[in-house]
Amino acid sequence: KVDQLIVGGGIANTFMLASGMRIGKSLAEPDLVGEAQAIIDIMKARGAQVPLPVDVVVADELSALARANPVAADAVRPDDLILDVGVKTGRIFADLIARAGTIVWNGPVGVFEYDQFAGGTKAIAEAIAASKAFSIAGGGDTLAAVAKYGIAGKVSYISTGGGAFLEFLEGKTLPAVEVLEQ
Repeated sequence: KVDQLIVGGGIANTFMLASGMRIGKSLAEPDLVGEAQAIIDIMKARGAQVPLPVDVVVADELSALARANPVAADAVRPDDLILDVGVKTGRIFADLIARAGTIVWNGPVGVFEYDQFAGGTKAIAEAIAASKAFSIAGGGDTLAAVAKYGIAGKVSYISTGGGAFLEFLEGKTLPAVEVLEQ
């Protein structure tokens, strides 16, 4: 259903694992690597892509005092935690967003609650705000990022439901919508 699928956070780490990249001690779902690879293959077969980070921001701990270290995506060490995408990746994602006709945003790409790991999410927020595309944002963390970067007035539609929002886009029937349709 999409031409580009930008993934971030733990989801990106799972896709990075599926692509044979090292993620150190980062959050990921190793049991879903097969599904991630299948999605990459499906997208590739139809000329679409799942752009993976070319650079990331790592730290040795997740805390407000953690030191952010930008590194190439292929230079993640065994003890590193990937906590954001890097500047180059943020630019790549922003360029993809700038060319989009419709944008669906569900989730940050880094631990944006800490400023040293917020660059990627800020880049996405700014790109969405600058875009002429129809944009939809949904989910609690996404709405927190929308508020943090002050772009609510530049997003076409904001949904407070994260999981339900995605299920609706998948074509599933939601109980509340079913009642309204009746």
